Amino acid sequence: MVTQILAGFVGALTFSYIYRVPASQRMYAGAVGSLGWTISLSARQGGGELLGVFLAAIAVAVCSEVLARRRQQPVLVFLIPGVIPLVPGGKAYLTMLSFLQQDYVDAVGLLVSTILMAGAVAAGIIITSSTFRVYSRTKYLRR
Repeated sequence: MVTQILAGFVGALTFSYIYRVPASQRMYAGAVGSLGWTISLSARQGGGELLGVFLAAIAVAVCSEVLARRRQQPVLVFLIPGVIPLVPGGKAYLTMLSFLQQDYVDAVGLLVSTILMAGAVAAGIIITSSTFRVYSRTKYLRR
């Protein structure tokens, strides 16, 4: 499991280079990706793959929002690299491969699974972002 956690860190760190995250923020982006991947792996054992990805996406979004405020950076600096390990790219590849091999039964099952996982990532991010936006607006209006 340590190897996979390290892989989540390296994956997020690599994408932080690709997306030109400021050098002083790259380790934080890698840590967010590592945290998300760790939560995903842990939650998958108890609740399944879909729940694991959803909870991990929420954790990555919360960490990104908090770090953005503390480090005075845009949320996307931490969110985009941090969510990369959760993207179901391998499953999408297997879906396309099944379609190309004309194994339509497996392909449709994989397609549904891929769409649900991508939707879980998006839902986790949207729910967290909306919650932070409502909280920030309420806090601002009280002043």
